[in-house]
Amino acid sequence: MEGQHHNNNGNNGHIASQNKGYQNGNVTNTGEAAMNGDKVKHKCDYNLHPFVYRLYPTRTERLIWCIMAFTLAPIKLLLFLTSVFLAWIPARIAVIGLPLEPDQPFTPWRLFLKDITVFFVRCAWFSMGVMSQKTKGTQASSAEAPLIVLGPHSSFVDTLAGALCGFPGTVSVAENSKLPFIATLFRVNQSIFVDRTDPHSRSKTAQKIRRRAEAKGAWPQLLVFPEGVCSASTSLLPYKLGAFLPGVSVQLMTIKYNRTDLQTWVNTGPGLIALATLLLCTPLISFEVEFHQVYHPSDEEKENPELFAKNVRDLMSRLECNML
Repeated sequence: MEGQHHNNNGNNGHIASQNKGYQNGNVTNTGEAAMNGDKVKHKCDYNLHPFVYRLYPTRTERLIWCIMAFTLAPIKLLLFLTSVFLAWIPARIAVIGLPLEPDQPFTPWRLFLKDITVFFVRCAWFSMGVMSQKTKGTQASSAEAPLIVLGPHSSFVDTLAGALCGFPGTVSVAENSKLPFIATLFRVNQSIFVDRTDPHSRSKTAQKIRRRAEAKGAWPQLLVFPEGVCSASTSLLPYKLGAFLPGVSVQLMTIKYNRTDLQTWVNTGPGLIALATLLLCTPLISFEVEFHQVYHPSDEEKENPELFAKNVRDLMSRLECNML
């Protein structure tokens, strides 16, 4: 589902199906205008495979990494682990006495503890080297846009986007509700968990999203990654339909990293431990999210989730192109 943050390792069947889609032209390059099939002549007109990434550091970068590895990196790691623990404490208190998916939004005192959690989550990424954390544009209210659609989804670092927009919930697999520490963070942002063994999970998830949307802002927004898996940020994978089945308005959000790409996490590229190590050994990384317009689906799109997903993906492709 859209809220699952994971790499493609071990999902060979899924990778094969995605690769087939790429070969058949189903992956939108961020330098192409998907609307009406027209191409945009732009500097972001790439022809790269979405699951292939190569890191080519300069000699200067290699030297900096070596120096940092024996100086500041251990300190940054200690600060990161401390911040994660400090984020977990208020989050754990906030969900005491609640089921996995509460029927009602949080009360004010739980929301206050959630805000403390957000602060320490941002501190955790700050200690990892993401010291410049900026937002552009205006975030819509949950009443106007119950869903925030983010793309392209290229890294585990993308989760920082949630902390920059109030720590909205996600649509996540049920397995994440059992992970130490991480499960509590999913619960404190009031995520929706999906049981992949349930054949009716897609319709049940759509009903939950629609019910929250009908509350007119009482629930926090949901942040979704409609591609479902990480890919190189030069392409947009076909969007999964889960977020578009309810037929509610969505706000588009994009991410920009202002330095050498040390975060892309795909099957053919550096692994999770390697990327985390490089982040620790990098003095400064700039992370910026931008809120774009709210997309209100037409009646036809509400009846046709595939059309809704395609049109949002087309618009996201053009927005990504304009950012480069």
